[in-house]
Amino acid sequence: MNPLVVLVIGLLVVVAFLLLSESRREQKLLQERAQAQSIRFAQPADEIEPTIIAPAPPRRSILVRSREWLGLAEGQLTSRKVALPIVLLFALIVGGATAWQASVFIGAAGLGAGLLAAALVLRGVFRWELANTRDAVFRQIPDAVGLMVRAVRAGLPVGEAVRSVAREMPEPTRSEFQRVLAEVGIGVPLDRALWSIHERTTLREYAFLSVVIGLQAQTGGSLAEALDNLGNIVRQRVAMAAKARALAAQARASAIILVALPPISGVFLSLVQPGYTEALFGDPRGLKLLGVAVGMMLLGILVIRGMLRSASVD
Repeated sequence: MNPLVVLVIGLLVVVAFLLLSESRREQKLLQERAQAQSIRFAQPADEIEPTIIAPAPPRRSILVRSREWLGLAEGQLTSRKVALPIVLLFALIVGGATAWQASVFIGAAGLGAGLLAAALVLRGVFRWELANTRDAVFRQIPDAVGLMVRAVRAGLPVGEAVRSVAREMPEPTRSEFQRVLAEVGIGVPLDRALWSIHERTTLREYAFLSVVIGLQAQTGGSLAEALDNLGNIVRQRVAMAAKARALAAQARASAIILVALPPISGVFLSLVQPGYTEALFGDPRGLKLLGVAVGMMLLGILVIRGMLRSASVD
């Protein structure tokens, strides 16, 4: 069978399996939460243990870790901005080209290199979408906390303040708080529901918000003042992250120039002196060198991207 056909079938089967398992896991989690809350409400009131934050997450299986590595995290499948067929087509093109080029060097083992390249493309696209969603949620946190502060100071309960955020905030914060309301509707405590936003987005600010609301529910005090102090801290963190991104803009521009320089130089040489670069495309050895150069360029892009993200992480 053609190696490219095997690559296409294998990639489609893997992605379909991951999507199906994610959908079933969502249904299982919902059933477990509903069952846990029914048992909780069946207990006497004095036997129910108070909670401030959600418990430690359970041990994750290899399948769950594989989905997280690809970027198919829980609760994020509906936030895709690029259509899945387009992502799969792009991954198949890159994987097929890699398998074809790698087969020149390592023979039949090039199929494994093609599958790895396709998986890396899927991971890159999905993680890019998740990073954009996370950044959008992070920038909207001060407005969400400020809206809750105004609602609480107006005399509304904290549940109604959360409802106002789910109704008036733009996406993706609106969807996250709508999910919080859905969890609260089946009996999940509000602090745990807010902690689930932290688990999905890995934003510490929502962990702080969960702890503040949980502590206030058990110890009392002025919730508006506590939320106001938290809002000030969050605004400072958002401003600091924006400053870090601005300082990294120069390095990002340098990286773009370094990446664009080789192809631009090649086009310029072919225009100034026709036939100068024909050896790269008309000779098998030139094709090998071109493949190695493209691979090293992609590796350099990943390294530069990782350095920029590690330097600007909040």
